Amino acid sequence: MLSEKTIKELISTPAFLSNCNKLTYQLGISNQDASQELLLELLDHRLRKWSNKDVTMAIIKESPSLKWRIKYARKDLVRQSNKDATRELTKSQMVANMTPQSSNKSETLEALERLPELFKNANTRTWAESVLLFGKKETMARFGQTRRQFGDKLAKTCKYVHQQPKQSKSHTKELKLLKEWDDLMADQDTNDNDIQDFIDQHKEYIENIIDDPHVAYQGRLLKDFAHASNKDKYVLVNLMAKKLEQELHRRARMSMVRTKIVRFCRMRMVVT
Repeated sequence: MLSEKTIKELISTPAFLSNCNKLTYQLGISNQDASQELLLELLDHRLRKWSNKDVTMAIIKESPSLKWRIKYARKDLVRQSNKDATRELTKSQMVANMTPQSSNKSETLEALERLPELFKNANTRTWAESVLLFGKKETMARFGQTRRQFGDKLAKTCKYVHQQPKQSKSHTKELKLLKEWDDLMADQDTNDNDIQDFIDQHKEYIENIIDDPHVAYQGRLLKDFAHASNKDKYVLVNLMAKKLEQELHRRARMSMVRTKIVRFCRMRMVVT
């Protein structure tokens, strides 16, 4: 159990204040509520096994381990909030899908912008673009297709979209590595030796990650993580977190592209 004095020191650290501000923005709550939620999450989970002395020493030494725990406590709160929001959204979508919906201009334009990412074949790309812009009848006239030919082409196009590899092998491997790192950082019992083991196993990848001007002593961070500077350790954590966010965003974007193209091609076929 932390003393009142230690708690006051903890919530006054730059790491806590910074993550509290981010939580305020991410959850749309007051700074006071964010501070309370973050503190409770830390006490109940991330710092549950830490003694009052452990926390006090970590604050004094500006321990990266403490900073990571504060950061991932915030991420835990955001993750749980997103899960709750997703459940509510799913319920809303179930109700909304009971009635027919038509595509709007912004969604169609977005789908058009993504066509080059999805279709490498110029003819297929042009055909899909025509369906999105002009609909079934106009596309049939432009490409000299019968209803059956149009239907066959649509079916093949949709099948192609669904059967495309969702991720290349390199991206899949990278995402797996980054998730392993994320799990390592989320583990309350992770120590410097665990992180060094991970670095040794993925030396080439980490070497590329820390090839960054913000890392002062790259060699030490790579070979002797335990004795690297706190600043370099923290930069590594942030770089890896940023890389994971980018990869998840790319994955989600490509998934969205496939879904939208199929959805709008089918929709335009029905409404025109």
